[in-house]
Amino acid sequence: MLTFANSLFLIALAGLTVPVILHLIDRELAVDLKFPSVRFIGKARLPRREKRRLRDLLLLLLRLALFASVVLAFAQPIWITPQASMAEERQLRQTVYVVDASSSMVGDNAWAEAVSAVGAEISDRADEQAGLIVFADKILVQVEPSNLASAVGEVLSRLEPTYAAGSPALALEHAVRLFHPDAKSRLVVVSDFQETDWQTDLPGIPRGVELVLLPVSESPGSNTGIVRVNVLPIGNNLARVMVSVRNYGARKAEPRLSLSGPGIAQEKYPVLEGGQLSTVSFEVDASESRPMRVSLPDDNYERDNAWHFWVSPPPLIRVLAFLPHLDEPEAIQGFYFLQTALEVESETDWIRFDVTAVDRGFFHESMLEEAEVMVFPATGAYFNDDQWEYLRSFLEQGGTALMLPGASFPKFFRNLQTRGFMQSRFIGLAGNTNERLEPFHFGHISPNSGLADVFTREAAKDLYLVNIYRYVRLHLNGEETKLLAFENGDAALLALPVGKGNLYVSTFAFDPSWTDLPLRNSFLPLVRELVEEGFDLDRQRNRLYVEEVVQLLVGEMDRPGTLEVEGQFWEINVNPSESTLARVDTRQWLPSVLTGEPIQVAQASVPPPLGATGGQDKPLWPWFLMIALAALFLESLWVGLADPVKSLRPGKVAKNG
Repeated sequence: MLTFANSLFLIALAGLTVPVILHLIDRELAVDLKFPSVRFIGKARLPRREKRRLRDLLLLLLRLALFASVVLAFAQPIWITPQASMAEERQLRQTVYVVDASSSMVGDNAWAEAVSAVGAEISDRADEQAGLIVFADKILVQVEPSNLASAVGEVLSRLEPTYAAGSPALALEHAVRLFHPDAKSRLVVVSDFQETDWQTDLPGIPRGVELVLLPVSESPGSNTGIVRVNVLPIGNNLARVMVSVRNYGARKAEPRLSLSGPGIAQEKYPVLEGGQLSTVSFEVDASESRPMRVSLPDDNYERDNAWHFWVSPPPLIRVLAFLPHLDEPEAIQGFYFLQTALEVESETDWIRFDVTAVDRGFFHESMLEEAEVMVFPATGAYFNDDQWEYLRSFLEQGGTALMLPGASFPKFFRNLQTRGFMQSRFIGLAGNTNERLEPFHFGHISPNSGLADVFTREAAKDLYLVNIYRYVRLHLNGEETKLLAFENGDAALLALPVGKGNLYVSTFAFDPSWTDLPLRNSFLPLVRELVEEGFDLDRQRNRLYVEEVVQLLVGEMDRPGTLEVEGQFWEINVNPSESTLARVDTRQWLPSVLTGEPIQVAQASVPPPLGATGGQDKPLWPWFLMIALAALFLESLWVGLADPVKSLRPGKVAKNG
């Protein structure tokens, strides 16, 4: 739309008539030549022989253009673009692509499909700014929207899926915050929309953002994965390898399961229905330590197809018992009962104990690395300051200790309290063997303890029939864990975590003057479970997900594998949640995202496109001024060329009548 800032100047356009009138009345004047022979003849009016006409038409037009341009320039014409069409023309358009790079995207060619889909989108929208978010369990790549859309495709072409699970909520939050507040925003999510990743609390998408979902790898597919491996001794230097295998697909599968190792090669073909978890067993020689590997060599999704482990003889746990000897010689009897229980072996026991008795005077710092478990029957009442610190250091490094009271039980429990190992307060002794009062009995086992798994049914009945003639009463502060309690609720056995280790404290001694427990069938499983409770029986089968590798291993290890050490291994596998093939229904998922708590769009550091800033009006007066100058130049040029021509023309002679 055209308008004028100084419209009164347009009145001057009426002056355009002046040059036209001048050209109409202008004519060449005849030169009078007087001859003597006719000087007395009277003048006579001659009839006009031609009509007046516009002459030098081009010169007239140039002068009119010069005058009109100057007038229009002073009137300051302005071209105003209509607001609606201008906003549509200049609004910034941005698309941010959110691409899933979790481990599940490696299956069924999903990653290649994702890269191709983003490339096709960028080609179809070359006039828009493009940004990128690539995510797994964290944001892997972030590219702010820009006019260089090709950079998005180049970044994707250099990536591949990670070995971690996906966190789409984090990705959506980062993506929305990349948009410029005034932009027409479009969010494109490219993923396999795996159930385990996307069925989480997701943020809401602002209403002004267009959300587009591009599912890849929508075919049902098939995947069988190894969930875990356990090794159990079965006697005669043999071990049973228990392999748990799951069919993550919907169709029946019959995978080839291969077991291999030095001198061992076995295969089995389990039949698995859709979604079924099954256990396949192998028997192998366990007379010596050897690394083994079980795999699914024919499965397409390779990231859950292998598991490394060690087969070895049952591990030997070294136990050191520090005895009070001359201080309390009667405590030695309780130790012998405990030693006998630990050293009993059977063909099915996975672990074996080597128990060594040492005088308490030899308990010093050099002994901390000599054993995994330490036993102190009545010894704690006679420790000096340094020995208490040795015990603390041993426990903080992951050791296990079992402490039993003796004749000096008041000093023993007060030392535990003052040294900061427990906060419970010593009250006194319950029961008196001389009066032969009715004995005490166990009444409760902590359900979170391994004892609850050992003492069930008939085994629990035998434990509850144990007679305790006396025990030390404690006033608990509510924080210590009672693994075993009497019928009246008093603590019989406490678990005190110290650093990475565990300290187990009994309120009664393991000798016949305190209880008949050492003579019961329950004694052996109770003692062994106590020692095993704080000992990491799985220390030779350390399993990690790949997300934890960076924190625990030296150097980078970005894919599943093993770190083998003599007699142990680190098994690094993909997160098992990434093996599933179930997908969310994007048609139902979309409304739930839109109605969530919207993400607040902050001011982004995204520059507007060229030409999108500045005013909406276009001044035209400079153009008219240029036209005026051009007309003046052409008019001067025309006059300069025309004057020499006119000087050569003969003048007209006026005739006298």
